[in-house]
This record gives sequence, C-alpha cells and structure tokens, in this order.
Amino acid sequence: MIIMTTYRVKPFLSQDETKELLATFGDAGTPEGTLAHYVAADGSHGVVITETDDPAVGYRNILNYTEFVEYDSKIMLTVEDAMPHILDALG
Repeated sequence: MIIMTTYRVKPFLSQDETKELLATFGDAGTPEGTLAHYVAADGSHGVVITETDDPAVGYRNILNYTEFVEYDSKIMLTVEDAMPHILDALG
C-alpha cells in the first residue's frame, strides 16, 4: 500500500528544539519503504511517500518525532485502482 504523510513542524520551536529535532532525524531517519521525502520550498510542511505492507513500521518511526511534528497520513490509491470503485458507486 502507498501511504502519503504530510507533516508540519509545531509552531514556535526554539533553536534548541529544532537542533534536537534534526538530531533525532539524523538518528532515526525515515521509515523503511520510503519512496520520496519532500520539503516545501516555503518551509511550511513536508510530504513523505511510503510503500509498505506494514503501516506499523511508519507509525513507529513517527513516534520519534511527535513532540516536534504534527502528522496527517492517508492511504492512497492510484486512479486506475480507484476508478472501478467510483464507477460502481455511481451505479
């Protein structure tokens, strides 16, 4: 399955907290199965695309960062996989 996680760093982190976040990222990194990790050029958020059969791996990784970062994760379908279900629902 493909999971898209959008994240935002919690507002008003101090420089020391930001350094701690970066050190944590240096130690823990991104979860196994990460296909891409992007950061918005305006610094507002980031996006991680992961392919995995075990979402618990990503969940465990997120727990490393929860004091610094807020997350929104969604399971994604390709348009090709979604289309038959959309058409079926339309009757």
